[in-house]
Amino acid sequence: MIKLSPSDFYKVRPLFEPLMAYQMFCAGVLNGLYSGQVFVDDSDNPRNGLVSKDSMWWFLAGDAQNEGFNKAINTAIFDRTLSGEKGWGGMLVCYPDDWDVQIPVIFAPRIPIKTNRLHYLCRQMKLNWRTHIPGGFEVRFVDQSLVEDGIEIPGTVANVLALRKDDPEPDHKAAGFVALHNQNIVAYAVIDCIVNKGGDIGLYTDPEFRHRGLAYVTSAAIIEYALSHDVEVVHWDCESFNMGSIRTAEKLGLQLSHEHTMYHLILDPVLHEVNRAWSHLDAGRYKQAVEVCKEHVDAGHESAHPHFYYVLARCCAESGRPDEAMQNLELAAKFGWDSADEMKADFQAMANYKTWDSILEQVQSNAQAKGQ
Repeated sequence: MIKLSPSDFYKVRPLFEPLMAYQMFCAGVLNGLYSGQVFVDDSDNPRNGLVSKDSMWWFLAGDAQNEGFNKAINTAIFDRTLSGEKGWGGMLVCYPDDWDVQIPVIFAPRIPIKTNRLHYLCRQMKLNWRTHIPGGFEVRFVDQSLVEDGIEIPGTVANVLALRKDDPEPDHKAAGFVALHNQNIVAYAVIDCIVNKGGDIGLYTDPEFRHRGLAYVTSAAIIEYALSHDVEVVHWDCESFNMGSIRTAEKLGLQLSHEHTMYHLILDPVLHEVNRAWSHLDAGRYKQAVEVCKEHVDAGHESAHPHFYYVLARCCAESGRPDEAMQNLELAAKFGWDSADEMKADFQAMANYKTWDSILEQVQSNAQAKGQ
């Protein structure tokens, strides 16, 4: 596997053109707008290429049957050539689809975490989102005034500020809107990757404030802003099981472009299995989620990961077994689960159980011990 110099990136662009049409990070690296690494099998006439951005966004194209290149990728993953010494792993998107059968080889010995995704496009926004802001909330543009007002800035929003800072054309780099409640940012929608007049949107709402339309208003605000500031198309990408994101996209009037697949790999073997369990749970594959968790939990083992028990609790709750759910939730707290807000949101229907208060107290104690 050969690393190309940036001046030679043009050699591999024909392989990646289908991905560059909707993967803005891939297009940004190959167009020289973002830093990244590009690897090929042959520096003069590449049959295969691998693009890496920020050590965790990976894009693969070319001949899926090139065994030597596939094995070289596997080596580059596990010797941290791609992720770096501090990296956690990566998310991989491939073209064409026949790469699917090669991913187990490339990720070995990890079992690939495969997610199906939907890609939406938006070229116009005619909604009056201002009339949909719920009472008690304020929607503001992301600029330095947020910092000046003493508002705590989450990482993604801070990145937008950094990208815009001192740039003569900041709207060509990034923009965003936040929803405030009691001077706290509880939701945001940002476009922080803009390539060839295409912008990639990302959004988040605090679990405590979901189902209030905040994703809708912040997304509509940033899409409206971007399309009036030289962006011609906004890209929206989400998991096929993320009904909240899908409903928001459809409510905004976005058009479904296509489906595609993303593969996740986490270098830490335990965390990889934890995320494999979560991926099954999120997709409603409760049986598979339980199987993954039961492979790794032992009720008396002091190193058991709390997420396995938490996922088991969620699966039991979704399957109509509340007593088992509470038993696993208690074990999750015992082994270190520390998100009280998430627990209260996920298990609201069980708050009257006699063990609820003691479990919640343990979870809050875990959070305090971690300094949260």
